[in-house]
Amino acid sequence: MFPTRMWTTTAPILRASRSARCLPVLARNYPRVRLPTFNLRSVPLRQLSTSSPRHAQYTRFSSENQRHPSGDVIDNRMKIVIAIAALGGTYYVVHLEQVPETGRWRFMDISPKYETNLAQAAYNELLAEFRGKILPSDHPVTRHVQRVVNRILESSDLGHLSSSEPSRSLVGAPDDFWSEDPFTTGRPGESSTPESGGKEWNLLVVNDPSIVNAMATFGNIVVFTGILPICKDEQGLAGVLGHEIAHVVARHASERYSSSKVFLALAVLLQTVFGFDFGITNLISTLLLELPNSRTQEYEADTIGMQLTAKACFDPQAAVEMHARLAQYEKAHGATSLEFLRTHPGAERRIKHLEELIPEAYSIQASSPQCAGTQDSLNRFREFALR
Repeated sequence: MFPTRMWTTTAPILRASRSARCLPVLARNYPRVRLPTFNLRSVPLRQLSTSSPRHAQYTRFSSENQRHPSGDVIDNRMKIVIAIAALGGTYYVVHLEQVPETGRWRFMDISPKYETNLAQAAYNELLAEFRGKILPSDHPVTRHVQRVVNRILESSDLGHLSSSEPSRSLVGAPDDFWSEDPFTTGRPGESSTPESGGKEWNLLVVNDPSIVNAMATFGNIVVFTGILPICKDEQGLAGVLGHEIAHVVARHASERYSSSKVFLALAVLLQTVFGFDFGITNLISTLLLELPNSRTQEYEADTIGMQLTAKACFDPQAAVEMHARLAQYEKAHGATSLEFLRTHPGAERRIKHLEELIPEAYSIQASSPQCAGTQDSLNRFREFALR
C-alpha cells in the first residue's frame, strides 16, 4: 500500500512539470495570448504521513487547574453550612444545664419569665378545650384529687393549689349546683408558675371516663375521671400525680420546646448536606432523637415522682401496682408493644425501674418525722395481709 500511495501522491507534480515546459512554445505561436505561469513551489504537496496535522490551541488554564463554576457554588454552600453549624454548636453548648434532681444534662434556652406567659396561654387553652366537662371545686371527686395534690405539694414545699376556679359556664355541673355568687378570688393562672418560682398551681378535674390519663404542664394539673378506676385509691392516685407533678418540677415541657429547635436544625442540616427529603429527615429526627428523649423524661419523672410521693408519706409500692394495672389496661385495648415507636417506655421496663426506686423511697420515709405514723400503719397493714 505504501508505494501505491506514494505514486498517487506524486502524479500532480509530474503533470505540472510538463505544462511548464510547453509554456515558451505557446508564447511564441500565440503572442497575444497571455497565459499564467506556474511556480512549482506554490503547488501544495500532500503529506505522506497518515496522522492528522497538529494545530495550535489556546489554553487559558492548564488541565490541572481547570474548575467548573458549579464547584465554586458547592464550596460556598459548604462554607455557609459549616459556619451555621459552628454558631449553632456554640449556642447549644452555652445553653446546656443539669436537671437539679437527677443531674442529667440537657439543652434549655427558655427562661422562667417566658414560662409564665406559656402557663397563662396553656391554662386558657385547657379551659376552652374542656368546656362543659370541668367538675367544680366542691365536687366529691375534685375534693378527692385536691387532697392528694395538696399533700404532695406541701410536703416538698412546692406551693399550693390556687383558690380560684373556672366560672360556672365552663363546668359540667348544672347551674343550681353553684351559689348565686360564684367564688372568684382572681383570674386563674395570673400567678407565676412553679417553674418560675411561683407557689400556685391550677387543678382541673375533667369528667370524661373515656380518657384514661392525667397530665401537668406549666403548673396546670389536669386529671381525667377515666384514670381513677386504674388508680383504685388515694395511694394509686398519688403515684399518678407524683409522676405528673415531677414533669413540671423538672421543666420537661420547656425542655421539649427547646429540643424541638435542635431537632428542626438537624433536619435542615441533613436536607442541605445530604439532600434528604424533609419527610425522611423528620422521620429520622423523630425516631432517633425526639421519641428517645421523651422516654428519658418519663423515666426521670418516675424517679422524681417516687421521691415526691415518699415525702408525702404515700406508699411507694402503690405506684408499682398502679402501673401494673395500667399495663393490663393498655394490653387489653391494643396499645403498641414496639417501644421505639412510643413516647413512654414499655410497661415491663417501667415497672422494673420503679421497683428499683422503692428502697430509696422507703429510706426517705424513714428519715421523715411526718411519715413516722404512716409508716407504722403501713407495717401493721402488711403484717395483717401476710397472715
